[in-house]
Amino acid sequence: MTRTRIALLAVFLAACQYRGDPQVAAIAGTERINREVTVTNFVPEPVSTDLAGKYWILLTNHSSRQYIFPIDLGVRLLVYSESAGQWRDVENLTTYLPVDGSLVLQPWGNWPEDEVPLSFWPIFDRRPDNSKLRVILVGQDEDGEAVAAYVEIHLNE
Repeated sequence: MTRTRIALLAVFLAACQYRGDPQVAAIAGTERINREVTVTNFVPEPVSTDLAGKYWILLTNHSSRQYIFPIDLGVRLLVYSESAGQWRDVENLTTYLPVDGSLVLQPWGNWPEDEVPLSFWPIFDRRPDNSKLRVILVGQDEDGEAVAAYVEIHLNE
């Protein structure tokens, strides 16, 4: 009976581990990614032919805990080059104010404080081989442990 419980616990814990891209976990500094908080892309503005345009995303808390994010939500932008087969960092033209501020994402059910919209303006050359834009957001829980969310936006659609 005890062995069965231990085996079931091991299966449950294995299922809870992050199995996504290891680069995202390395950048975020955690494997708590897209579990408690998620991010979705919505209503991107038209993209110019030479530079990427402004995008809007929505960070949502799905847990009963509160999370603290820097004012820029700890945003990190990367673009994927098909020809190089790798992700590379890109600059964000957006400035978030106040620079030393923070955002508190309230527990699920406390709308609208359980969601935070964020815009960003990635700067990179628009080439046909740049196929995806990855947006990674990093914050922390009430105990100071890192939590993250990310989304990939397909650029050629």
